Amino acid sequence: MKEQKRYYWIKLKTDFFNQETIDFLLSQENGCQYIVLYQMLCLNTANNNGEMATRIGEMIVPYDINKIVRDTKYFTFDTVAVALELFKKLGLIYLEEGQILKIANFERMIGSESASRDAIKKREQRLKKKIGTEKGTNCPIEYRDKSIEIRDKSIEIRDKEGDIKIIPSEESEANIPYKDIIDYLNIKAETNYKSSTKKTKDLIKSRFNEGFTLEEFKKVIDNKVREWKYNADMCKYIRPETLFGTKFESYLNQKINFDDSKMDDFVESGYYDWINEAIDSDWLSDEQVN
Repeated sequence: MKEQKRYYWIKLKTDFFNQETIDFLLSQENGCQYIVLYQMLCLNTANNNGEMATRIGEMIVPYDINKIVRDTKYFTFDTVAVALELFKKLGLIYLEEGQILKIANFERMIGSESASRDAIKKREQRLKKKIGTEKGTNCPIEYRDKSIEIRDKSIEIRDKEGDIKIIPSEESEANIPYKDIIDYLNIKAETNYKSSTKKTKDLIKSRFNEGFTLEEFKKVIDNKVREWKYNADMCKYIRPETLFGTKFESYLNQKINFDDSKMDDFVESGYYDWINEAIDSDWLSDEQVN
């Protein structure tokens, strides 16, 4: 039987250019080129599960800089080299086992469908939002693709003080991006935490129930990695139980004025010495951090 052809596309959210990572790239000298290169890499790997590699029989050949330069055509070797390092540091791509670069959050960014009659018909129905009339009645019926419907069936209850509390259903809990958050933490902090740990999931779930978003989790991780990663005494606190605990909101609103990619700037800022002095004077204890 002939294999059906599939079509792939990338999905960009309306706030794509407002994300911190994208805004940071745009602020760089060749920022516009980096953004276009990133989008081209997403498109070029759309039917390859986000992997930057070529499969030849049983052999997998990872993309190198020269390969990307040839495929994308418009970028110099230096531009691609710098962009890839930035993408890795910002968590846009990561290195899989076998030294293969892969697009982060690929599953959320790529859409696909077959070229079958049914798929085409469903697409037309979604685009036109047809409303027909059921035979024998005057009741209008709406044709829609129920496979993409998401209904939040969370339950609202009031506590003793009269405040509304939301009890998430299994469906809404399934939308909490536990893996995305922990994967981002592991990439930025070079750790190996698991997203399946019950305590970790409970902490993330609690913050999501309070209304915090995935981007805010990433910002907290960025803030504390920049502040603690290069400090031998504080780096041990870059962990889920500290980052996603009751001080989450204060970590989110914290202002960090140094660049985590430049350790020299960090030391010169005086902030590094300030933390060490605080630790030496017993002003900062485990209890205060947690």
